[in-house]
Amino acid sequence: MAKSPALLAALQKVPLFGGLSPNQLQRLFGICQQESYVEGAALCRTGADSDRMFVLLSGSVEIRSETDTPLMSQSAITTIGESGMLTGEPRSATVVAEGALSVLVIDRHPFMQLMQEDPSLATRFYRNVMTILRQKLISSNRRIDQLLQNQA
Repeated sequence: MAKSPALLAALQKVPLFGGLSPNQLQRLFGICQQESYVEGAALCRTGADSDRMFVLLSGSVEIRSETDTPLMSQSAITTIGESGMLTGEPRSATVVAEGALSVLVIDRHPFMQLMQEDPSLATRFYRNVMTILRQKLISSNRRIDQLLQNQA
């Protein structure tokens, strides 16, 4: 992949990669592939292998439940599929492009190898994952609370 300064700058904005050194970001960028999706295309489907994660550079996606119920939308710049890629568990949701998308794709094997070679990158990455998961849990709790209040 061409080492576009604009793509590298986008990678630097991703909270999941916060605190990584310029060298670590360059190494991470080196294992990324750029892909495009059209409206309605699925990045991943419930139950599929979690062998890659996506850095959404432009556009937005709809996250759907196992029963294909729309749960939420996510817009660039964010990551999709990082938890499943780390755990190796099957996808828990379907993710569909709401319009044209540009993404960076990080495959599991080269990413795990990169983390094994650079323990400080792995430590920072896992710390960032925990921070993001905590924020998602707080947000989910607020949505559940609001739904329960609306039912009362």
